[in-house]
Amino acid sequence: MVCRVFGWESSFSIVPKKDDKGKINRFTFMFSIGLHQDDIDVLYTIQKSLGIGTVRKSNNECKFTVNDIKGIQKLIAIFDKYSLNTTKYLDYIDFKEAFNLYYSRDGIVTEKLKETILNLKNNMNTNRTNFCLPSHHGIKITTYWLLGIIEAEGSFNLLRNDLNPTFGIVLTELQLPVIVKIKEFLKENLGFDSNSIWKLEQTAGMGINIQKARGNSRSSVLFLIKNLHILQNFLIPFFDKLVFLSKKGKDFNDFKIICRTIYYGIQRNDQMKSLIIKLSFTMNNFRLSSSKEETEILTNEEMSLLKNSTPLIEHLVDGRVRDINSKVIIHQSCSCIYIITTPVGETLRVLSLKESANLIGVNIKTLSKHLDDKNEITLKDYVVKRVRVYYK
Repeated sequence: MVCRVFGWESSFSIVPKKDDKGKINRFTFMFSIGLHQDDIDVLYTIQKSLGIGTVRKSNNECKFTVNDIKGIQKLIAIFDKYSLNTTKYLDYIDFKEAFNLYYSRDGIVTEKLKETILNLKNNMNTNRTNFCLPSHHGIKITTYWLLGIIEAEGSFNLLRNDLNPTFGIVLTELQLPVIVKIKEFLKENLGFDSNSIWKLEQTAGMGINIQKARGNSRSSVLFLIKNLHILQNFLIPFFDKLVFLSKKGKDFNDFKIICRTIYYGIQRNDQMKSLIIKLSFTMNNFRLSSSKEETEILTNEEMSLLKNSTPLIEHLVDGRVRDINSKVIIHQSCSCIYIITTPVGETLRVLSLKESANLIGVNIKTLSKHLDDKNEITLKDYVVKRVRVYYK
């Protein structure tokens, strides 16, 4: 639970208090996590796990708050042991310095102490201009920290125009190093074989994109996976073993159904396609109790149809995908690379059939015809093998 807390949207605040004459005479210190009212049980779970803080609800929001001395001291001990990954760490060290200065003072709050604490406060959070992390600070991604980030800033979506499932995490552009580490963590821990790793490094199977600011918004960085094979065969099994605390878990469960149906071509049936789209309109913000959108929940019968529908395509051992009834290869859904051994014994990996044909010096149709008969052939003293990737 401690590691997961670090993934949620949180804030450290220093609040000046004034006397009857309007002069600052003391400070209070507060840590808070704010969520949508539908996730209030998450905050109660955090409160119970940490043994500190209060939970309150206001309008469509709920907030977990710690503002007592012992509670803050306990949080400092936790945050010192489990360092924050994002630039929020800078707010934490300023907050901690101010807290320690204030409660280690001897007697009254001097003008010098007030000035020091106010300087720290006025350069935190949205006022911060210096985002240079100290040299000793390292970014450490763990499974449950990542799950916390996903529950706060992640999304499981369906692009309805082409029925393409996607998974993404969006943070401010300042958090680009964190996004890079998340990508590295997933690349190392999802269980990819060496050929899949190679393709990941050559393509945008797990992409990072900078999204420039628009209007009053800040620039952001997006980590995105839209490769269906990666989602179905690696990402979903990885997170399926974990326990979501928030409503994001419901999105994940619906996302699993959507990915499975599209992975097996079930959307090729018009009735199933309409049910997939209908399901997508009950996820994410459509799910919120505060949503103004009208949502039509799938009936038990409709959900059963999606979950138990018969596959319409099959995934072959060489990475090709074939229509079960017509036996026609669906080229845009194939997931493979080509491993070529040259006449001098050099081994090369190649992304496409066209690139392979050009390397060997044969017509692409000739190479395709030979490889359709068996997935490893010898042609003009080149050995060519079609190998599937993004499968377990």
